[in-house]
Amino acid sequence: MRKTFVAFLFVALTVVFASVAFAADKPVIEDPLIVTTCGQSPGAVMVKMSSMQAGFKAEHNNNLTAADIKGKGYKTLIVTSGTSMKGMGAAGTNVDKEIARVQELMEAAKAEGMLVIGAHVEGMARRTDQSDQASIDAVLSNADVVLATVDSDSDGYFTKYAEEHNIPIIKVKDALGIGQGLKN
Repeated sequence: MRKTFVAFLFVALTVVFASVAFAADKPVIEDPLIVTTCGQSPGAVMVKMSSMQAGFKAEHNNNLTAADIKGKGYKTLIVTSGTSMKGMGAAGTNVDKEIARVQELMEAAKAEGMLVIGAHVEGMARRTDQSDQASIDAVLSNADVVLATVDSDSDGYFTKYAEEHNIPIIKVKDALGIGQGLKN
């Protein structure tokens, strides 16, 4: 009986310390935040609004470039992935131009000392074709942290990516929980 209790206690403490160690890997998200999209989908607006509701100072620009962040004092760049053909058409761009813009932007953000968060917050509806996947791949390749909604990660794709690349993941129930997820 005593050995069973000691074994149980050991396992419980191991789980507690492992979860604390993992939680320590998530950096503190500092504002001001600047949010953009790779694919002209509405996810970036959702991230900005939820972040502001949680008390973050946040701005949004769907056409943000490397020059736009230089010397501006932003602490965190959040780039949402997933494409909208209608949005890209209205903006006069395509997925290849979006990827080039965002890759240059993310590199510039890192040079400015900013934390870069790669996000997917619009669920499986923004994971349906090659353009969506190209956007996701581009954003994740330069991310320091992954942010995903439960629906976006329903198949474990983002969790697996974060584990394989040893970067933290912030998972939130839905778009309304993004701001609080960034805070915690």
